[in-house]
Amino acid sequence: MKKPVIVCIDDEPDVLNSLKIELKKAIGDRCIIETAEGGADALELLADLQADEYEIALVLSDYIMPDIKGDELLRRIHESSPETLTIMLTGQADLEALSNAIKYAKLYRYIPKPWQNEDLKLTVVEAVHSYLQDQKLTDEIHKRQEVNEELKLVNEALSASEKRLSQFLEALPVGVSVYHPDGSIAYFNQAARDLLGADTIPESTAGQLAATYQLYVANTDELYPPDNLPILRALKGESVKVDDVEIRQDGTRIAIEINTTPIFDASGNIVYAIAAFQDISDRKQAEKILADYHHTLEAQIDERTEQLQQAALAAEAANKAKSTFLANMSHELRTPLNSILGFAQIMEPSPDLTVENRENMRIIRRSGEHLLTLINEVLDLSKIEAGRMTLNPKNFDIYRLLDDLQDMFQLRVHNQELQLHFQRDADVPQYVRTDDIKLRQVLINLLSNAIKFTQTGEIILRVIKLEKSGFLDLLDSSTACFDTTRSIREFSRTSSDFAKVEWSDEAEGSTVPGFFLLFEIEDTGVGIAPEELGSIFNAFVQTASGQKNQKGTGLGLKISRQFVRLMGGEIVVESQLELGTTFKFEIPVGAVDAAELPDPELNREVSGLEPNQPCYRILIVDDREDNRQLLVKMLSPLGFGVEEATNGQEAIEMWENWHPHLILMDVRMPVMDGYEATKQIKTRIKQREQEGEMNISDPESPIPKIIALTASTIEGRQAFALLVGCDDFISKPFRKTDIFDAITKHLGVRYLYSNSTDFISIGDPNNLSDSLSNAALAYLPILPAEWIDNMKQVIRSADFDLIVRTIDEIRRPHPELAEILQGHLDNFDYQKILNLIAEAEESDNADEGGTN
Repeated sequence: MKKPVIVCIDDEPDVLNSLKIELKKAIGDRCIIETAEGGADALELLADLQADEYEIALVLSDYIMPDIKGDELLRRIHESSPETLTIMLTGQADLEALSNAIKYAKLYRYIPKPWQNEDLKLTVVEAVHSYLQDQKLTDEIHKRQEVNEELKLVNEALSASEKRLSQFLEALPVGVSVYHPDGSIAYFNQAARDLLGADTIPESTAGQLAATYQLYVANTDELYPPDNLPILRALKGESVKVDDVEIRQDGTRIAIEINTTPIFDASGNIVYAIAAFQDISDRKQAEKILADYHHTLEAQIDERTEQLQQAALAAEAANKAKSTFLANMSHELRTPLNSILGFAQIMEPSPDLTVENRENMRIIRRSGEHLLTLINEVLDLSKIEAGRMTLNPKNFDIYRLLDDLQDMFQLRVHNQELQLHFQRDADVPQYVRTDDIKLRQVLINLLSNAIKFTQTGEIILRVIKLEKSGFLDLLDSSTACFDTTRSIREFSRTSSDFAKVEWSDEAEGSTVPGFFLLFEIEDTGVGIAPEELGSIFNAFVQTASGQKNQKGTGLGLKISRQFVRLMGGEIVVESQLELGTTFKFEIPVGAVDAAELPDPELNREVSGLEPNQPCYRILIVDDREDNRQLLVKMLSPLGFGVEEATNGQEAIEMWENWHPHLILMDVRMPVMDGYEATKQIKTRIKQREQEGEMNISDPESPIPKIIALTASTIEGRQAFALLVGCDDFISKPFRKTDIFDAITKHLGVRYLYSNSTDFISIGDPNNLSDSLSNAALAYLPILPAEWIDNMKQVIRSADFDLIVRTIDEIRRPHPELAEILQGHLDNFDYQKILNLIAEAEESDNADEGGTN
């Protein structure tokens, strides 16, 4: 026999775990304890248990859950399992919710949170005991029903004693009649006389009973057929029970149930047949009402099911339409952005640009990247809602991140005549591990909002190291707002011991010390009204000041909160109108050493192809002229042979006639898209290889590498491109280095890198050129190797004062170079300093090779 089941429902795993432990202590092994994280999960679990024929003795449910409220959930559980007892656990249920649960869900008891363990145990034990007692009582009722059937047999066995039988039968509340084997009536008790309306036993055989007592087939005008009369069948040896008989007396119809049984002697001969019958008119009426109710209920269920199916289809269609809209809009926006950012990358390093025009190109590029960020915000929200956003932790320099942010916003606050202060506690480690991209985005969103809504005063960013969560201190604040007080309590409780354990990173297989970082962004702006605090983290919601400002999408805070939570933290806000706003968020991070940081990438400008290489032919396939021209201008000056095609059909023809080494294939084009063109090219290559018509080593007819280019953000595009035969995949908008690296990867191309610079007067370090000057390069080969290695180390540490001292070491022998390095340092452009060092090492190695 299967054990009864107790189901615990709460949307917080820790609460479920604690509840399960306490119930295990109270119940032991008498019941199975199951858990569900939310209403939908619970309903599915209960359906599975019922399908497996488990008895569900008790359900304990939280009241406040994100998908289904506790009272509604318990009502639905009661509808599917009426015998199950229910208990509501919560600290926030109102009287209406409790009333609904008592009225519609067979609520056994309400237990407030936090519960007392003894009260919980006692309540659960009593509820289980009550359920088992009810089941025991039901079993007793079933047993008594069986006993009643046995009692009938006993009564038949006692028929030998007519006196005792008569006394017993007269006391019965049902009509009883006894028949001889020939069908004549031997006995009628009083109840039978009353029911049949007969004062004396009629002189009729059993075959005449239907006519004598007006016995009809229920709901018809036909007399009950004699051959089917229960008593005649009993005299033939059958035990019969029927409830389709009606007695009609004085225009009244009485529904009766007849039970007939043959009585055998010791030799097995039928000596009597006994019939018991009773008025079941009330039962029949109840059955009719119940049948009508079931019919009505089934119709309502069918109607509601149809409505839900239509709603589900509509929701699915709306969601599909939203995804299609986002994908199409992203594609349409990314396509021109690809040209804007691409041509900006081509023009920015040009030596023909003046300093002013080069800065203008940078503004164009940064504005395009900002627009790309806005597009990605909408896509990020879509990913968050679909649960597809992931965490990508890595080691990084948080001092450098904060310095970059301060540089980014400094001009903006200066133009608005505001003060921007970054305050970092001395014990905040310089090198940490978490998702730096998401942390950067959260800080940019919050700082942007602070600057946007502050007219006068200051904005302060504080970074504080914590050994445990400090959010519990905000619970008594009248101005703090967060999702629920309980969510903060739970976050603080589960996170309070975080710094006392080792922070394990499964992706890297490493273990690093863990702690909390608290970020506070405080402004002296317009503030947020109390009635608006509860909705500021919702998507597309803007405060009154935000609507007046008419800037932004209303997504920044929504995305920021989701990113913070994804990183394992929580965010809150405190605000007062006309006084300002403070956003606070805590995240767990790991501390790492400087040696664990990845080496920075060198950003060198490709100027051409190394000599003694094949003349590589590259086919550019895109239906948009500006996209083709971007790639032509990017590749042709380097020495590649370049041809163009406007659709997949033209690409196939160009491949047949021109035999390119590599094809840059846009996937979304008219006439024939890139997927179909790739499939046809790969199919033809395979067929010719099988027929011996194509030699893989033939330089005049190479097998081309095909790289798919697309502005689409629909998930699965890359996998599909590779499936149809593409060798690689690049998303638009792309960087020049993306194209150059892909060509090197698939063709093995070797590039020449530009070493030329325009030497700028050292009198103004802020006007130094971005590129390296020929004059500066003259000094690089003779720089001491020890100094170069030392400079690389101090650059990696990002210690500004130490870098200044290291530059001063070469200022006397090489003043021009020192000024160039100082200018890059003043602009916090460590990358250009690293480029200089790389050029120095290459020049030094070249000199050594020439002397051997």
